[in-house]
Amino acid sequence: MVRDLNPSIIGIYSMFSMSESTFRLAGLLRGDSDLLVAGGPLPTIFPEDYLKAFDVVCIGEGEETMLELAEVHLKRGELSNVRGICISTNPESNTTGKSTIRTSARPPIRDLDSIPFPARDLFDNDGYREYYRKRFGREETSIITTRGCPFDCDFCSRPIFSNQFRARSAKNVVDELEQISGFGYNSVWF
Repeated sequence: MVRDLNPSIIGIYSMFSMSESTFRLAGLLRGDSDLLVAGGPLPTIFPEDYLKAFDVVCIGEGEETMLELAEVHLKRGELSNVRGICISTNPESNTTGKSTIRTSARPPIRDLDSIPFPARDLFDNDGYREYYRKRFGREETSIITTRGCPFDCDFCSRPIFSNQFRARSAKNVVDELEQISGFGYNSVWF
């Protein structure tokens, strides 16, 4: 299905439990876009490892970085001007000895209400609802209402993405819940 879209950019999110499948998927999609991008907790911690399979790694929160990265890429601009990424200085080389450039950090998004809702109108909502109904007995989707955490657990990715606790407004969350309901979901995972 990805190949049918003929994308210019493919972005893949990764965390520890997805690491193996992320690299496998990157290998399968390697020739199907101009730019293959990794993001998420594990690429943020180990960007050089991900540059073995990806062209660019987003460091930290990706919404603003991906938007800028897409704009620069489509205008054929210089990727090294995009904040919050790590790139190889020699993208043609797949050797582990290649050097990398880590651009200046992008601060965490302060106003979470400024982030658009996921484009659920582009999802296969019937397929998602059916999957969750068969697997868990409910037609479920997810929603993120906060970022950061006031606690300090050793196992958590909180320090990777910011120690600052931030929350969406109640109105913004309710607006998204109403949109979710309109797509036929009857359960939400917060």
